[in-house]
Amino acid sequence: MKHFDAIIIGTGQAGPSLAARFAGAGKTVAIIERHKFGGTCVNTGCIPTKTMVASAYAVHVARRGVEYGFAANSDVRVDMKRVKARKDEVSGRSNRGVEDWLRGLKNCTVLEGHARFQSPTTVALTMKFLRPTKSSSTLAGAPRFRRCLGSMMFHFSRTLR
Repeated sequence: MKHFDAIIIGTGQAGPSLAARFAGAGKTVAIIERHKFGGTCVNTGCIPTKTMVASAYAVHVARRGVEYGFAANSDVRVDMKRVKARKDEVSGRSNRGVEDWLRGLKNCTVLEGHARFQSPTTVALTMKFLRPTKSSSTLAGAPRFRRCLGSMMFHFSRTLR
């Protein structure tokens, strides 16, 4: 079983900066990603949405060119395949940037696969088991479950010490 000072699950908003902070402090870090580096914001949320909004805004401005002092020679048309290709390229560049940055961090091991807690101090990753050297310093937070309007939800209740 491999041991790390910190184990971080997910490369979304907090994961990469937390990994860099631990690694910069000389701690050994494992950061685990199941699917796409960068999380929701990079892959399906903020960046793809803002990229498509920027394309829509460019079309809007082009159609109103006369108001800005120019005239387009033809009708402004939207090519959704190209809009999507641009969105995918911008998101992909961010995704690769996060992955390359993490892989280049000294003291940081990037692991890919589905992680789950095997016990309070052990994380299982595709049949590999990892154990932090100090369980109190391994997690950004510990999930706490509670009932809310008839459904289960959780939030992180403990901060890193």
